[in-house]
Amino acid sequence: MHRLLVVNLVSVALLIALLWLGLGRWGTQGGSAREYLLKRDLVAPLQGLKGARPFTPQEMDLLRRFARDPDRFIRCRALYALAYAREPQQWREAVQIATERLKDEEWVVRVYALRTLARLGAKEAVSSLLPLLNDPQPEVRQQARKTLQQLGYKVGE
Repeated sequence: MHRLLVVNLVSVALLIALLWLGLGRWGTQGGSAREYLLKRDLVAPLQGLKGARPFTPQEMDLLRRFARDPDRFIRCRALYALAYAREPQQWREAVQIATERLKDEEWVVRVYALRTLARLGAKEAVSSLLPLLNDPQPEVRQQARKTLQQLGYKVGE
């Protein structure tokens, strides 16, 4: 029992040291915990806008880049922010970006892309999201059905 406690404490201490030094991963792909936190802190205010105002050109550029970031969680955050685009040009670009992300290798990003298209009311993306009704990931299939229903289509189980 004592040996197990010591091993656990050493493991936790090592993990904390790696994260503190910026050498560990934070469940992210392609970057350190520090890098993830920096990007998260840049996109979080844009997520918080929720359509209160159009994005500035610099903010749109950031969202454009973050929607293609190596880190799946940053891509999800960018899609969440884009779901509230209301200015016509930004809306069109948000639909385009979300439609591209429907082919993302990460299922969670595909789910966020579907939610973004539903929030935007993007009926023109229906033909691109239909293949996701047969996605290998059950969460994606479920969100595809829900998205189609939110866009006004009837979908069978």
